[in-house]
Amino acid sequence: MKKILYLLFVLSIGLFVNSINAMPNPWVDCGKDTVCGAKKAGFELPIQLNDYSVRAMEGLYELRFPLDKKREVILRKSQTYEGISYSNGIIDISGDYNNYPINKTIYLKNGVAFNVRGKKDKFYVSNFADETGYYSFYCEQGLKTKDLKKLYKMVKSAESTKK
Repeated sequence: MKKILYLLFVLSIGLFVNSINAMPNPWVDCGKDTVCGAKKAGFELPIQLNDYSVRAMEGLYELRFPLDKKREVILRKSQTYEGISYSNGIIDISGDYNNYPINKTIYLKNGVAFNVRGKKDKFYVSNFADETGYYSFYCEQGLKTKDLKKLYKMVKSAESTKK
């Protein structure tokens, strides 16, 4: 009986110590409240969408929205130089740490560089940077170059309305 009580005591101490060391979740779920997202992140991402959800933490703003009937996109924006830095100067703020067979830089016709990661002809993670911040697109089902063009145009249009 003493051994069982001792074992329970040790287990309860372990759980207590673990709960003290647990790091709180830095993300705030804001639903459709873009003001909440802007307050938490410290900046806006003024994209106009009908169906979306917002999450944010200090220095990072995230929008989730459907690209079409089968694909959801996670768009992240940061204004700080934090994340994985590639040799092309692009910062990866996606939060996706998977290794993919493709990890390269592609350029849109307007000269904008994207670091893309994926398999075959699908990009699951893409990142670009410009004067308004660092951006990441993530899509579990994959994106094509034409999707990146569309998403880039959406971001640039929204960011240009702030000026």
